[in-house]
Amino acid sequence: SLKALNTKNNTSSNTKMKTEIKVTELEHEDLVDLLSTALYGSTWFDASYDKDIYEKLEKTHGECFEDKLADMLLNGHKITITDLESEGESYSEKFVKFEGKYQNAVYEVELNDFLEVASTKKGFRLLEDVLSGEGDYYTADAFLQRVVFGEEVYG
Repeated sequence: SLKALNTKNNTSSNTKMKTEIKVTELEHEDLVDLLSTALYGSTWFDASYDKDIYEKLEKTHGECFEDKLADMLLNGHKITITDLESEGESYSEKFVKFEGKYQNAVYEVELNDFLEVASTKKGFRLLEDVLSGEGDYYTADAFLQRVVFGEEVYG
């Protein structure tokens, strides 16, 4: 279910082989698996979506929360990730605003952000582990942190 272009191998007699990964598609079920695994028991983030936009979408999947998040992403819309441990600090250019008593940082991410992380060597391994069942909450969480922050901020 993880769709990737063939990797490119650039070689010459004097250089090491370089491999590039380009993930071109994540299916609905891939996103649901990733998001449900990352959301389950998370202490650092919460996810949400614009309910007005969602109501206008053609619904072809289930009604669980992660299905709705995946539908939003696959239809070209952003979802919101709120960092519940940020305490007034933001960690990436996807930052939108602070909210609440504890100044939680709010970020917006889109499908392309997931594809970009999946196209890195580390991101591809993390996602592959989650989708194969070899990964767990920590694996999915590490992937999602890379989507939101560009790196793993929380251990």
